[in-house]
Amino acid sequence: MRHELARDGRMTTARLWQRACLLLLLLLLAGCLPVAPVEDLRGRVTLWHSWSGADAVELREALTRFQEVYPGVRVVEMALPEGQILKEFANAANDGLAPDLLIGQNRWIKELADAGSIRAVTQADAPQVLASARNRALVAYAGKLFGAPLFLAPRALYYNKELVTDPAQTLDDLLREAAAGNRVEFVPRFEEAYWGIQTLGQGLFDAEGNFTLAESGFEQWLRWLDNAQRAPGVILNVDDESLLDLFAAGQIAYYIAGPESLARIMERMDAENAFEVGVAPLPGGPAGAAGPLVPAETILFFAHSSPLQARIANELAAFLANERQGIRFMRQLGKVPANPRIQVDRRIYPIVSGFAQQARTAVALPLALPIDALFAAGNRAYSTVLSGSATPADAVCDFGREVVALLGESSAAVSLPQGCEWPAP
Repeated sequence: MRHELARDGRMTTARLWQRACLLLLLLLLAGCLPVAPVEDLRGRVTLWHSWSGADAVELREALTRFQEVYPGVRVVEMALPEGQILKEFANAANDGLAPDLLIGQNRWIKELADAGSIRAVTQADAPQVLASARNRALVAYAGKLFGAPLFLAPRALYYNKELVTDPAQTLDDLLREAAAGNRVEFVPRFEEAYWGIQTLGQGLFDAEGNFTLAESGFEQWLRWLDNAQRAPGVILNVDDESLLDLFAAGQIAYYIAGPESLARIMERMDAENAFEVGVAPLPGGPAGAAGPLVPAETILFFAHSSPLQARIANELAAFLANERQGIRFMRQLGKVPANPRIQVDRRIYPIVSGFAQQARTAVALPLALPIDALFAAGNRAYSTVLSGSATPADAVCDFGREVVALLGESSAAVSLPQGCEWPAP
């Protein structure tokens, strides 16, 4: 017994260490085991999406993992063309035949919620992803939450690592780089070039959704763009496909676009002249960091699912948005996770990290806005200034009057620039 017990009957220190190590090993192995199946959830749910190729394969694998956790659940998924899925869902919802879940854009929420096609959720339905104030803002409408964001897609600064070592951090840096031969290109439209507004002001909307045009920095941004289009090495063009081709060919050092453009860049890059692509946050200005718009790929919930289907749908949404699945989507597909618990290591995921950093200062427009009409009004402001048809001050005033008419806001909730008259009632 001398190997196990000391003379006073106590276990020896060596034996204690052996047992402690064995216990630690068992705990570590337990952490690697699959999640135990949950038996109390049974039923069938349907999911529509517009993913294709490798994206669709990875989604199906995630759905398989979910069904392993819930062996009594069957998930039926269907892929529809990106340009048709919203209309198809709306039509199916009108007939009471829509799927229980839809993966789509958060900008669809107003239309679908107004039609009664999607239901509101609570933070408890997707606790990880909806714990973030930014994520709640992405799906907040009429005082409720209408979805669970999965992935973010803000525009950021692509750069050619063979031409650029330290990417531009300010607007002045960007102009200096362009003048030195590292040419810059981006699309000068409202949605694509929204990012510069808050570098020169407070942004178009405050935290409560009030329209604060006077303090926004929009006029200053249009003036900067007007001057930049005449600066050496700066290319402003609405033909984004041509700009992408130039960047992929190595003729441009900087290109501004979202994460969805990376695959197209790599497809068009000549293998013999391939270069490493970097992504960094957009340059800031005197008023602060750049604030691009942040489209969010979001899970939406059909309003008329049965209580059981709604429960399964909530579980599936929480599963797809959790840390483990978010990391897999990031690793396999380069998706930028919306889950704030996921730390993106820039050494492992340098491209995703650039977009994730940009997402911290990105802007979520209030969903109550008529987005398409707002973008159309903004595009007119950009085009009239850059074509020389209007001054920045006049273009911003016209834009402001259009937005006030769209919103129907009271004077207490709107701040127009001095000298800009209110639109007639």
